[in-house]
Amino acid sequence: MSIAIFSSQQEKGHLMKLALISDIHGNLFAFDAVLEDIRRRKVEQILCLGDVVTSGPQPRETLARLQEIGCPTVMGNTDAWVIEPELYEYSTLYGQRLQDVEYWSSQQLDAQDKALLKTFQPTIEWPLNEKTTLLAYHGSPQSFLERIYPTTPLEQLDKHFANFPRAQILAGGHVHQQFFLRYRDKIVLNPGSVGQPLDRIRVRTDVEARNPPWAEYAILTIEGDQLGIELLRVPYDIEGFLTLLAQRGMPHTEWLINSWRKV
Repeated sequence: MSIAIFSSQQEKGHLMKLALISDIHGNLFAFDAVLEDIRRRKVEQILCLGDVVTSGPQPRETLARLQEIGCPTVMGNTDAWVIEPELYEYSTLYGQRLQDVEYWSSQQLDAQDKALLKTFQPTIEWPLNEKTTLLAYHGSPQSFLERIYPTTPLEQLDKHFANFPRAQILAGGHVHQQFFLRYRDKIVLNPGSVGQPLDRIRVRTDVEARNPPWAEYAILTIEGDQLGIELLRVPYDIEGFLTLLAQRGMPHTEWLINSWRKV
């Protein structure tokens, strides 16, 4: 497994802020709102934990904005899928609809877009100071398909992180759920989802998603040996987003629009 290592270039005693963003999912309205909040808070650096383009109405525009800010990015499961999409027969209506939408997203990308996606890294190590290193991944360090929740058992966390003893901050996305927790002498962190902070609900025998009208991300603040973690929620123009979604010719448009809560 390849690991990209980035330097924060932090001077001793210097206050450094690192924004963690994840799961933008083609929602440029939410992404731009988060970027404006990051600028307002004078955050110096941004790290993306993957799943950039699928499911929203602005896959190419979102990818272009990510490239514009020069943000190191972890490979998400949907990022990998849209490069060479493979279609499956799903047993659930939710799964089939989601694949149809993700396939539409893949068809909006050109060869140059996909070449950019291929530069995303499986994991990224980011030194925060002389003693603390952050490990960034999407699902888990082992696979972008694995899921880590606040309720994941200790024994399973040990398996996920067994090959990464140097990292003290373990940051991933994928489950669209903000949390951080103490794991042994480390911290496991999920910044939530910028573009699709879903709540899973059961409808009859199927699982559906409802998305609240805000964007989520996290900020790490490092000053000397001190570390602060903020989980943030940012409002954005949900009406403008839904209007554009209705105009883009995406499959299952009504279903997509109904998956969003306006209040």
